[in-house]
Amino acid sequence: MKPDEGHRFSRAAALGLLGGAVGVLAARTGSAASGCAVTPEGEIGPFFADDSLAGFNRSNILANLDGRSVQSGVKLTLTVHVYDTRASCAAMPGVQVDLWHCNAAGVYSDEASEGTTSQTWLRGYQLTDSGGKAAFTTIFPGWYGGRTTHIHVRARSKYNSASSTADGSNTTQVFFRQAMIDTINTTIAPYSAKGANPTTNANDHVYTRETKGQTELALSGSAAAGFSATVSIGLPIA
Repeated sequence: MKPDEGHRFSRAAALGLLGGAVGVLAARTGSAASGCAVTPEGEIGPFFADDSLAGFNRSNILANLDGRSVQSGVKLTLTVHVYDTRASCAAMPGVQVDLWHCNAAGVYSDEASEGTTSQTWLRGYQLTDSGGKAAFTTIFPGWYGGRTTHIHVRARSKYNSASSTADGSNTTQVFFRQAMIDTINTTIAPYSAKGANPTTNANDHVYTRETKGQTELALSGSAAAGFSATVSIGLPIA
């Protein structure tokens, strides 16, 4: 059972191999060029974990810090571009960008409630480069009861360097087009072992009431070859 935002839900395990293909999607993700918008806050949730060890500073987050327990799923390269909405959309170097999300079966690492204590897969951070960018190699997330498919992003900067597991004021969540979610969950292993998520973007409380879909990703590529996407984060998050 998984607690999330004050509720408990059940989930089924998912195993299998990758397969199938899906195409390029349009999106509504904000960018510096589209008006230097402030990124909306998306609650931190219950599964942020301490990532202060130097090993968490990594671009590839597929495995534990020791290289074991590589997570299977559709590969995803996510580039995060951080810019300053109070300084003419200037790129922000040196921002610590933390990324974490569940695996294809809907499970988070390093959580006693998940039975994954001491596991460290699908967690990591990077410091943005001189162009304000950081890129992560991960997988398309699975799902668990009560939430649509999502990835957590925290940006620690001069505006807010909080590392608390309770303070999410420098944190947002990014999402995927519903058609993409449905296709992957119903036709591509290992996700298809679990099937469609009954919670859609349209009835997810973070997507609809907090981010209002403004952090929805555009994916290019295919399930077979892997996807890539870019999300722009305008600081300070509000």
